[in-house]
Amino acid sequence: MVEPDFPSPIGKAARNERRKAFASTCNTVAVAFFVSALLQPVTGGQLRWISIIGALVGFVALQGFLHYILARVED
Repeated sequence: MVEPDFPSPIGKAARNERRKAFASTCNTVAVAFFVSALLQPVTGGQLRWISIIGALVGFVALQGFLHYILARVED
């Protein structure tokens, strides 16, 4: 027996809003990570290259994930 194809419980607008909210969270975490791991040690005079490289890699990775999520937003 073939099961009927019911519409999904959430609509297109709800899926888009959920994706945008998750992307906004990724952006907030990326900026907070950037400030805490890069700018704070630099302004405090404790310059460590490993923390700078780690902060930049984390920031770029989270921003890349953010753009991946936003690319899936439907028109």
